[in-house]
Amino acid sequence: MRKYLLVGLIAGLTTFVGLTATAVAGPEGNDEATMCVSTTQLRTENEVPPRTAASFGHTQIKVRNDGTIEFKTQIVNPAGETFVAGHIHIGSSTVAGPVVQSLFQGGPTSAEEIIQSGEVSNPALGAAICANPSNYYVNYHTTEFLGGAIRGQLG
Repeated sequence: MRKYLLVGLIAGLTTFVGLTATAVAGPEGNDEATMCVSTTQLRTENEVPPRTAASFGHTQIKVRNDGTIEFKTQIVNPAGETFVAGHIHIGSSTVAGPVVQSLFQGGPTSAEEIIQSGEVSNPALGAAICANPSNYYVNYHTTEFLGGAIRGQLG
């Protein structure tokens, strides 16, 4: 009985160690592993200056060890505003900053629910976001608010 218990324990530990090794983040981990994940709520009141758009949403930014930045944004657009662009910007919550990565895919859309997702390879930006996500924000732009309609600081 002890022999079977010992074999089971060794098998369980081997499986556990194998699972945690593939999920390790950072430079020693698998390229597909996640280095960091940041999320933000996209709101009109986060814009500089605040906007009166009716839309709102959220974005998740996931950086893999190989520098790939995965993004997924969901926007609720009850007023049918026409969205034309979306970006990651560098800047604080009170200052507008330059675009460092485009996120928007496809052409202009005024759908009631907008889903934007994809990935881009940008290792330098990915590492910078992981090092200090609060230095970056996500901004989506409409035809009415070309400077930005909804915005959220990463963190």
